[in-house]
Amino acid sequence: MLEKYARFVVNNAAQVNSIENGLRTLTYILPGRFADAELASEAIYTLLSFVGAYHDNLLGKAAKSGLLVDKEGRPVEIETTPFNRYHGRLSQKSEVYHATALLLSGLQFSEKLVEMVVVKKLGEKLRWKVVSWIEIIKVVLRLNLLQLSGRRMVTGTVVPERLVDPANLGAAKKPVDGLQQAAQWKGGRSGLRFTPVREILDKSEGNASLSGFVTGEVRNPEAVAPAKTLIRRYRALGLAGELLFILRPLIYVLGIRKMGKRDWRPWALSLLIELFSRQMIRTDLHADRRGSSAATKHTVETDELSRRKWLLLYYLLRSPFFDRFTESRLTRVAEWCNNKPLLSLLGSLIQDYQPLWQQYYFYTAGS
Repeated sequence: MLEKYARFVVNNAAQVNSIENGLRTLTYILPGRFADAELASEAIYTLLSFVGAYHDNLLGKAAKSGLLVDKEGRPVEIETTPFNRYHGRLSQKSEVYHATALLLSGLQFSEKLVEMVVVKKLGEKLRWKVVSWIEIIKVVLRLNLLQLSGRRMVTGTVVPERLVDPANLGAAKKPVDGLQQAAQWKGGRSGLRFTPVREILDKSEGNASLSGFVTGEVRNPEAVAPAKTLIRRYRALGLAGELLFILRPLIYVLGIRKMGKRDWRPWALSLLIELFSRQMIRTDLHADRRGSSAATKHTVETDELSRRKWLLLYYLLRSPFFDRFTESRLTRVAEWCNNKPLLSLLGSLIQDYQPLWQQYYFYTAGS
């Protein structure tokens, strides 16, 4: 049954993707439309997250096997990203890492829905116990990932990125044996993929030179670097900063439980921990960069640090800052948008999501 479903998804990737996108768009406009609309919306979104991750995994396997073609029937070439190479290699090397990554991803997909169900069905008091336990489990899982990776940065998401746009795919080719099934040869120990010389010459119609190909690969050191070097090992300062970042959400939740959601102390303490953590990690990585090759890039680290910087915007949506400063300004923006034909949808979305930001922890947790 699963094999037939996998074949259906790969053969109809464009149509399946359109259905996913349509349902995902629906989840953004459902809140506020009817009683418990936000619960229905979050349930659909959570289910789509799990299903979408499974579909991405199926397409990834088909791509590695050389089975994907575009709408004209031409083979689709897939070049993996540093992010996927890094996490893929660690998952391949350690079953514990793979299982931990899946558990963490599952919690991230479902945490909003779990909190919402607890609030609506079991009450406010039990909500903070459940939230605390979710954050405790996430801390344990991230500490495990930190250890298994050899004291390297733990990225916000650990599921593989989508490498192909399903909207551009046609019906998949039938599987074939031998080298024709895989366009690249994969090293058993390193996990690196190597393009056969014959394929290089065939694609260039006889005009390629091996020196030109090698030069192109050298210009992008990340493409040929061992997967584990794509994120550098922390020294003592960076490790301390990473531990602070991992523990920060749990400290914040415990502060809310002790002092209340509208107390400034949990909000300020969480912000200080996040700022100190960021500075410690940046200082550690900058010191390491001075001792390494200037040509080496670490885009996985850069992207993760950028993501963490944007997470600081959530402090504008957390009480008591939201209640004191942001709410009134957002309300004025929403009212102004409601009077503009093209912006009325934006104004409606702001008004629908304001209660969710105020009521539910995980909507602004950034964890």
